Formats: sequence, structure tokens, C-alpha cells
Amino acid sequence: MAMAARARRRVVLHFDLNRTVLMSDAAGGRTMENTVDYLLSECTIEPPAGGVAAVAVDGADVALPLITYKQFVDDAHPAAKKQRTTLQSAFTGGDGPGSRVRGSFHEVMSKLHFPEGEQRAAAKSAALALPDSGLQEAWSEGKYYLLPSFLRLLSFLAAHSSSDSGDTSSPPKYDFKLVFRTFGDDIPEVAKELELLVAGKHPFCPGQRLPDHFKLDVSAGSARVGTFYRDGYGADGTALAVGTLTKLPFSSANQADPRALEAFYGGAVPIVRGFRAIQDQLAAMLSESTTLALRDYWEWWSAHAENGEYGKLLLVDGTSRSDGDSDSGLTVFFDDHIEAHHAHIVDVRDARSGAAVPFATSNGRFLQRVEPFAAITDEQYFVQLVAKILQDAEDESSKL
Repeated sequence: MAMAARARRRVVLHFDLNRTVLMSDAAGGRTMENTVDYLLSECTIEPPAGGVAAVAVDGADVALPLITYKQFVDDAHPAAKKQRTTLQSAFTGGDGPGSRVRGSFHEVMSKLHFPEGEQRAAAKSAALALPDSGLQEAWSEGKYYLLPSFLRLLSFLAAHSSSDSGDTSSPPKYDFKLVFRTFGDDIPEVAKELELLVAGKHPFCPGQRLPDHFKLDVSAGSARVGTFYRDGYGADGTALAVGTLTKLPFSSANQADPRALEAFYGGAVPIVRGFRAIQDQLAAMLSESTTLALRDYWEWWSAHAENGEYGKLLLVDGTSRSDGDSDSGLTVFFDDHIEAHHAHIVDVRDARSGAAVPFATSNGRFLQRVEPFAAITDEQYFVQLVAKILQDAEDESSKL
């Protein structure tokens, strides 16, 4: 008797957009050049009292007494975010403190451009048919929107999931799911780029097609998108509006009115409240789709001093990567704003109890910091990162 096929392991990968898989930070008011200066400010080190040379690094392992320029500015202006952003976003320009690593700025910017020749010409040509958007602007200047390292990851996921491999003798072990996360309004641009990848019309890989299930439908009422609203710390203070990317404006009146969300949408979209109900809703959406996009509520995070427990919600079952079951799913959130010692921007909650999952538990298990410098300069960065996560999970399961 033939053995039943082993169930594929669901792997849900949540990806922040800005400074993680693309380098246009429209939500933060930064150009691509500003963004590159900012990322260099967080990976350039020198002694706190000043030094004879600055050293560019591509990792976060900075030994004391060395500090990054970003940390120096954060410490100098703890209550003035706008001033911090201005300084960090002009790090290498003119006679700025990072002028000595201006060469690194040019190196990174060159990696953000399509190669000269056919690819760059194809990008500029494709931009002519696009509506005004961050994607259109980037391609019209010969620049990437989604990073090549992320485009490589999409191909990797397609080759290692579902029935895309075509090898029935060795069925895929994984059922990959993608969830794009952003505070901003850039999801439609990502959806357009995915559409071109599925059609085989992307200038990075012309003629190569992603499977249709990678498409992201962002039309009104689509079950592939949703928008969070938060007005309280507990489960009853969190809601998900399904089928829309339009968010309820933040105001003291709305925060105080328990019916504000329903009144805003006027019954046009389903509203799901509570951690467990939201997790069930997302699971149902993922069962029908490979790709989702969720808009998070920046105002709630900002109003609480950008504390991680008020950031982008990530719901998990328990605190184990596999909960003792080698076939259970994996959930990982990738974000450049995850810090070395705190989540900063991701609110990891146990969906059953509503309790915040400590960073000591979630870091490296549910949370994965992305190094923007490496994501830009190494086209295999995301493939290697995800492959390592999968291998670590397999190793962990084998010990149970």
C-alpha cells in the first residue's frame, strides 16, 4: 500500500516594504537617495568622541565603544524625530559626517539601477505605460523598485512550493505564503510589479514567468487585502477591515468612539475584531491565496512612542516555532526596523491569550531583521536568509 503523501509545511513570510524589499520610503518622506544615506548611517561606525576614519560595515555587530552614526544622532536628539531623520538622510552629502564613505553611497546607488543596456532601456520603456507612482518614477530613471534580491527570492519560492517544480517523485515540502506589510499606500505598486512578473514582462527577467497564484488582487472587495485599525492594547482594541486598503483617519474622537470603524466603512467591508478572530480570518484568506497585503496602522504606533507592542501586529500560536509538531507551519516577519535588543516595530502576540511574546523569544524565531545594505548589494541575500530559516526549523524539528 502506498504511503500517504506528507502534508506540505506552510511557511508564512511577512515582508515589510520600505527599506526591506524596496528602497523608496514614500511613507517616511524620503527619496531613494535619502534612504541610501539613512541605511549607510546605520552601518557606518566610528568612536563616540570622533575618530580618524569611518568604517562601513554590512552587519549589525558593532563592538563597543564603536557606535553607528545613526545611534549617535538618536542619542543626541532623542525627542526630535524630524531632526534625526534630516541628519541621517543627508549623511554622506556635501561636507557631512559621512562624506568619507561617499564612495559606498555611489556603490549602493549603482546596485539600485538596472544594468546599462537592454534591461535599463526596457525598464524605461515599461515606465511609459505605467500610471504616476513610485514604480513608474523608479523605472523611468532606470532604477529598481522591488530589489533584485527579493525578485530572486520570488523565483526561489516558486521553484520550491506547490506543484511548480513538476517533479511528482519528490513533492515540495513547503507551501509558501507571502504577506506584504506597510504603513503606507504603496501596495498597489507592488501588485503591479507582481502582475508584470507573472506575465513575463518584467525588465529584470523578461520571458520568465511567476505562477499565476503570485498575483495580488488589490481591487475593492478583494479577499487578498486588509487594513488594520487599533484603538486599544488588548484584543478588543484591534480590528481588521477586509477587502480595503483605505484606513480610518486617526483622531481622538474616532479613538473614543467604539462604532467609528463601522461608521467609516458604512457596512461596505467585513470588519473582524479580536486577535483570535483576526488570525482565523487571515488563515482563511491564506488558504485561498498565496499572496496577501495588509496595511498597518502607523498612527497607533506613532502615538505610543514607536513602541513595538503598538506596531505591526503578528499573531502566532504559542511561542515555539513549530509548537512541537514537525509538520506545523512557520511564521516569520522580515523588517529592517527590528533592532538588536527590541522588536521596535512589530507587535508579536499570542493569538490565544493576547499576551505579548517577549523579544527574547520572538527574535530569530518569529522576527528576522533585514540588513538593507546586504539586501541591496547581494542578490542572493533573501534566498540565503530564507533557506537558513528553513534549515534551522528542520534541525529544530528533528530534535523533538
